[in-house]
Amino acid sequence: MVVLIAFTRVVSKLNGMPEPRPRLSTRDLLGPTALFFGALLVAVAVALGPVVGSMLEKVPLTVDQTWVADGDDATRLLDRCSLEAPRARVLDGAVQQHRRILAVRPANSDVVTLQAGTALGIDHYLIDGKSIDPDKACGESTIAATIDRVTLERATAAPTGTSEIQYDDQSAAVAVPDRRGYTYLLPFGFTPQGAYYFDPITRQSMPMTVAGTETMGGRSVTHFVASIPETDLSGAGQDPRAVLTKPASWFGSFPGVRPSQRLTATLRHQATRHLFVDQQTGVIVAERAEIDETYRFAPNVRARNAALHDFELVNLRTTLNSDAQTVREGADYAADRAWPVRMTTLIAPIIAGVLGVLLLGLGIWLLLRATPGSTPQASVDD
Repeated sequence: MVVLIAFTRVVSKLNGMPEPRPRLSTRDLLGPTALFFGALLVAVAVALGPVVGSMLEKVPLTVDQTWVADGDDATRLLDRCSLEAPRARVLDGAVQQHRRILAVRPANSDVVTLQAGTALGIDHYLIDGKSIDPDKACGESTIAATIDRVTLERATAAPTGTSEIQYDDQSAAVAVPDRRGYTYLLPFGFTPQGAYYFDPITRQSMPMTVAGTETMGGRSVTHFVASIPETDLSGAGQDPRAVLTKPASWFGSFPGVRPSQRLTATLRHQATRHLFVDQQTGVIVAERAEIDETYRFAPNVRARNAALHDFELVNLRTTLNSDAQTVREGADYAADRAWPVRMTTLIAPIIAGVLGVLLLGLGIWLLLRATPGSTPQASVDD
């Protein structure tokens, strides 16, 4: 090949013809190349946020969170061991709530299903100033447990499709077809006004009132408050704790009521939920729940006399607060979700845009200073 090229050059010189040369040199291509990549980077800067950033703002398909909350020192609770004793007993004690939230199927580019398992249990009783492990007392430490499955729109975190809650492993889950409101997270860049909280215990949607803003774990959070009104859980159905039928003597002593007469009491639940939500990502960094649960006699029983009407038996009275590790992990999770979005919607577009403009300017400058090449000479006829 080299010999052939050399031979061609010799023949060209002998015939008086100029040597063939490329139409465009590398220098000639610098300007158009700079313009091409400059325009490409500007297009990337414009499209990166709306396309990639909006995808990252959706509820992720990899949700896996653990929440732990401890009851306050003023906790009062029904002694679970006394359920089989001659008389009910309410004690001081310590409670703890565990919750695990996982993304499960069905899930795709538009929806994700969250499964939240929540268990509220007794850590210990305080009897005569001594800490008593409930497992050693009667083997019953669980106050309440639920499994909540809800399918959400990934863009808005709003419930869509199927939703069901299971209150007892011996019973089927209860369908919630008209679910509305947030429970475990809010959407990215949420609007504080007009938000609703869905309470899995009473299956009610209540307005979320903004109580202020503060900093938790280095993240700016909005403090929401949702008040759950007193609700008779026997009307909600399925909750195994909701109805309690015992001899009158188990509840106490009532004028005109035989000790052996069986009375039915139903569980009333009311709560105030405080949610501390990361302002940028919608991640719930911490939660506080003021819970008041009491057993009261059914209306037909209460109507008999004033003693029965005014009676109440505490099942649980406590304030649950997220522990330090939950707050720390919630803040870290919010930061992990915020960084890729910030990178794709702000930092990367700025860098790509600046580089694109510089390359466009360089390309224009190179084209303006380029000089036209010499035209090839006409061939000589034989």
